[in-house]
Amino acid sequence: LKSFLRSASHRPSLASLWRRSPVGCMSSAPAAIQVPAKTGSEKDEENPDAWVRRNPVMWKHGKTNWECPVDLLGVSYATPPDLFFVRSHGPVPSLDAVTHSVSIEGFVSKPMNFSVQDLKDKFPVRRVWSALVCSGSRRKELNLIKHGGGHIDWHSAVGNAEWEGVYLRDVLLDCGVEQDYAVAKHVEFEGADAHSSGYRTSVPFSTTFNPAGEVLLAWAMNGVPLPPDHGFPLRVLVPGVTGARSCKWLRRICVQGQETDHHMHKNYYKVLPPHIMTPKGNLEEILAAPPLYDVSVNAIAFEPRTGTPARAGPLLVRGYAYCGGGRPVERVEVSLDGGSTWAQSTFAEQHRTEAGNMYAWVWWETVVDFDPEQHKEIVVRAWDAHCNTQPERPLWNYNGMMNNCQFRLKVDSVQKEDGSFSLEWQHPTTWMEKATSARL
Repeated sequence: LKSFLRSASHRPSLASLWRRSPVGCMSSAPAAIQVPAKTGSEKDEENPDAWVRRNPVMWKHGKTNWECPVDLLGVSYATPPDLFFVRSHGPVPSLDAVTHSVSIEGFVSKPMNFSVQDLKDKFPVRRVWSALVCSGSRRKELNLIKHGGGHIDWHSAVGNAEWEGVYLRDVLLDCGVEQDYAVAKHVEFEGADAHSSGYRTSVPFSTTFNPAGEVLLAWAMNGVPLPPDHGFPLRVLVPGVTGARSCKWLRRICVQGQETDHHMHKNYYKVLPPHIMTPKGNLEEILAAPPLYDVSVNAIAFEPRTGTPARAGPLLVRGYAYCGGGRPVERVEVSLDGGSTWAQSTFAEQHRTEAGNMYAWVWWETVVDFDPEQHKEIVVRAWDAHCNTQPERPLWNYNGMMNNCQFRLKVDSVQKEDGSFSLEWQHPTTWMEKATSARL
């Protein structure tokens, strides 16, 4: 433990270790590799998204979902749009920024329609740093325990960006929104999704009307217009809340007295009690479970990477952490002895709002004195400003939502082609999959 906690003055600098790291330069992302777009007339009937530009390094889940490889999440504090995870419930709609509009209705005295240009002309432009997190991020770890009803095996469905738009609160006030919380209880968002069931979601009215909440009607991310996969030409951004509520391709906003009745909101985006193993016979209990809003505190390490050698000596460990509801991540801790003792990392980059809220992810890093003869794993956990931390073990639930157990990198002995063995680092989805196969 003394060697683990020894003064940083006796260690190589983080910067020098970073220069030797296999990921690359911390200040910029790798050049995007683009797939040439097809025109609308060339769309493949079997692939309605053939016209959408995507980076081929992304991992594909099903037909409409894409994930940045964990190794690349550390290339830039602001996730490049073409490395930002994509969660869509159907094909991407082809929309025109000039003609597209969003309607404001419900408990407002002046229902209105706004084009993107109308919003830019009428309201102050705002910029908000915020991470977006899929409700099912880290689901693969839960599905390796027991495969449930969440079929997308997300490893780390998260991205971080500076979003640009106007405050939804400003727009609602301009429309004469009802400010009695006994009347206006929820705000429903509807997207122009190009599939039969469409997509609607909602959040409490208090979330959208909070002056410090910074809910945006956004048209840009990281200084460029939203790509089609991320809601072009307009989406809502609800910082600190699960990404399912940040509706893409936004076309309607309704202030109302009840939550949305869309089936994804009522049945799917929920953490169900662990005894529910199937929807059959449990519908009443599923409907009674609360929908997901604020994301849980979470931290993972993207370095050392899976498959890299586990050698004795100073080791740079770094990753991201985030929390929901604007609660700041206060510290990220690392353990070399399975959680018996912990050491605090340092924050490499973070953003807080003027009101003191934190919606963006935190990049953290530390150097540990690693000895494979003594240390068999690295455990990571984060704490937020309300003293919430990550549970030691996964909390399985049927929908595979909100997994935020402590992140464990393990050392494994791997046989090479020449028959010799070497020690290497493995992330949870690697070592858990091996353990599952061994049990079977």
